[in-house]
Amino acid sequence: MAPRDASMPFPYEHYETLAEPTTVYFPAGHDALARQVYQSVDKASKLLSQLLDTLAPEMEILLVAPEDWQYAPGEETEATAIMLPYWTDGTEPSTIVVPTQLDPIMGSYSQEKLAFLLFHEVAHAFLACDPHPWPLESPLWADEWQVQFAALWLYQQIYHTTGIVMTDLHMHYREIFEPEADSKTPVTVRGFDWYEDTTPQDYLEYTLLLERFADDLLERYDAAILPRFIELYRKEGVTWLSDEVTHLLGITLGNGGEAWLEELPYF
Repeated sequence: MAPRDASMPFPYEHYETLAEPTTVYFPAGHDALARQVYQSVDKASKLLSQLLDTLAPEMEILLVAPEDWQYAPGEETEATAIMLPYWTDGTEPSTIVVPTQLDPIMGSYSQEKLAFLLFHEVAHAFLACDPHPWPLESPLWADEWQVQFAALWLYQQIYHTTGIVMTDLHMHYREIFEPEADSKTPVTVRGFDWYEDTTPQDYLEYTLLLERFADDLLERYDAAILPRFIELYRKEGVTWLSDEVTHLLGITLGNGGEAWLEELPYF
């Protein structure tokens, strides 16, 4: 696969479209996958609209063949460097871009795993388009936990299940959950950040920590903690430190919430 070059126009003219309320572009021979992706995005959007009490952002869906991935729209970031679904507002309207093949880094393929990845990008779109003002600065985890929490909640609601989704990856990277002498894991939800040498595997391991965190939250608390947290967190002109965000989340969880957070070895 060639390196991404999104400066070149995407060959939309070679793609087909579904007759759905949302425009879905897809390469020939992938109409079944296109319908599956549309249905996942549509169900997730309806549920998130109810949870967050907001209208779904206007979006299109673009399924991309591997040979066209280098031309997929949106600036190249860590999220677009490998073949995984991502949301971009670099198009009008915004687009959820979905590869027809998932990157091997994601392990074994399943429709459920693809749906979970799609739910993550639907949540990303909703939270990015939320009308609440943004803080001036905040730690990475303050935004990342919200997206992963919403994605897992959507998955559990739509598939009528509990627990994590990426079970094969949790087994493969199980050492990241083993506490060290200080009773904390080698990397924590609050301790991870982007550096020049951060790799896709580093970020994947971080998302697994976030998925475990989301599952532990959903075992104890209602999904309504997400809109409550947003009300406290999304403040214009505010700079949040990590300890301050921890305190906000503790307030959101209620009595004993912050103490519970501090006891989590991966947090």
